[in-house]
Amino acid sequence: MRVFSWNSLSEVLKSILPQNYSYLIENFNELPSYRTTENFIIPQFELDVFVDIDNEEKAREWFMAFESKSKMTMPETKRSREIKRQQSSQLRNTNCTSTIHLRLERWRIELSHPLEINIKFIHNHVIISAELLSFRRVNEKVRERFLELFKDGHSPASAMYTHEDELYLSAADEQELLLLLADRASNLDYDYIFNLFRQYRQDSLGDRNGSAMFRRLAEVVNDYNNSGKGRVILQEYDSRSGKAFILCVVTSLMSRVHEKILQSSEICYMDASASFEPLNTSITLLYTSYAVGALPLGLFITSDELEITLEKALNLLKSILPQHAFYGREA
Repeated sequence: MRVFSWNSLSEVLKSILPQNYSYLIENFNELPSYRTTENFIIPQFELDVFVDIDNEEKAREWFMAFESKSKMTMPETKRSREIKRQQSSQLRNTNCTSTIHLRLERWRIELSHPLEINIKFIHNHVIISAELLSFRRVNEKVRERFLELFKDGHSPASAMYTHEDELYLSAADEQELLLLLADRASNLDYDYIFNLFRQYRQDSLGDRNGSAMFRRLAEVVNDYNNSGKGRVILQEYDSRSGKAFILCVVTSLMSRVHEKILQSSEICYMDASASFEPLNTSITLLYTSYAVGALPLGLFITSDELEITLEKALNLLKSILPQHAFYGREA
């Protein structure tokens, strides 16, 4: 047996084995290549190798790097005390016999290359194709990137478009771009993105109309009031006492309109809209007219449009208006 650095490996092994490891090769058996129905030539071989990895976490990292490097999806099929991961690349309806077997035994831990890996690279299909790449596992870094986008206020659709733009900018050439767009590991499908967003919203806000959502909203209101950007007041929804959900907002821009625009003392009108989001809340904006168009004076969001609710919302809004409200006329 001989130890190889990654740079000294043959090209066929470089194409699938991760870098930054050394490999103690016990057996490398090249088999006749396979010709697909599309007339592609697929190299075939068997490899028994030991890697300089001495714990399960590092073995898992190696395996994820192997999947990323080789563009193969290898679902786990068996697990025991000795066999840490036994994988099979049997993709949907291909009956592929290619396998990878990882074994990390306690008695080998003290050796220089403890992790045993057995690879049967015997595929009966094209490895890098749009269909097969669509089955790949989502890359954890890509998943974290989407969570960051959701945290920044993106919807599933806008997060998807933003990520695709990033892929376009990161690709060195058109061939790399096509590979990135086809690969589910780097370019998530919309169903996955939507479910990830739903889980993120559930973890961050809790159920709609649930106590966790209102606790989070109360924190946001408090942070906004302390930011100096405006004023907000909240009335939580309570079905038992009949209290409607009300959220009133006066931003710093709205405050300046009250202070600087004479027309705010003469005319104020309201525009209400609804059915823009799942909770079906009503959004009501107060405006005044000016030469450039309508300028905002305040807004409130309510869970219904009953007279008693609107009256309460207007009174709450009045409580957070600036001292110079309506060009000094106050509320």
